Amino acid sequence: MKISKSIVAALLGTTMLAGAVQAQQTPAAPAPAAMQKAEAARDLIKPSVDGGVAFRALHLARLAIFEADPVAAKKLVADARAALAKAKVDSTAFMKAEAELKMPPGTKPAAAGPAVAWLPIDGQLVLGEDFVATPVKAAAVAEANKHLEKGQRKEALEKLRLADVNVSFTMALAPLERTIAEVEMAAKFMDEGKYYEANAAMKKAEDGVRYDSFAAVAVPAKTQ
Repeated sequence: MKISKSIVAALLGTTMLAGAVQAQQTPAAPAPAAMQKAEAARDLIKPSVDGGVAFRALHLARLAIFEADPVAAKKLVADARAALAKAKVDSTAFMKAEAELKMPPGTKPAAAGPAVAWLPIDGQLVLGEDFVATPVKAAAVAEANKHLEKGQRKEALEKLRLADVNVSFTMALAPLERTIAEVEMAAKFMDEGKYYEANAAMKKAEDGVRYDSFAAVAVPAKTQ
């Protein structure tokens, strides 16, 4: 039975169970640094709906420019600006240095630098690389998907945990202030009729997205 490595793609606008992740990362009596780490983990599982809306609008605006429809492109850029303004105050952004992001294999390495505000714009649950589709585990994944479709994240993760299925959560993150600046620049170019430059600014915003992964369900290795 073939099982996709991706359990659920595009969890945009949903929230995975915070307690499940936080319980794995926070000791009984956490030090301040550990508390900050747990706080970041909690924020990572709350994608910004408006942030996702903004990036979809940017993508569609670039397509509109390609299709020689500047009116539609201009409106979509305006939509992206409005969505980012809402995302800036929706309490989903968190501070973290890019070098501290746990990037998935095959993605662009994180650069060194100071902590910046990251806006979670999308998320995905992914099965562990060691996943073997036994009948029990395959059934657990199928049940987890049913729960996730209903927004029942706690129940989905519990099903996977009981079946000893490792699951990680990968979040797509946009550098908030830099993205806002690039979209503002794109809007300025659009007003000036500089569509090539506007497209380049929006591409730069899209290219600025980074990723962070952590265990959503971590199954301890069995001793021999």
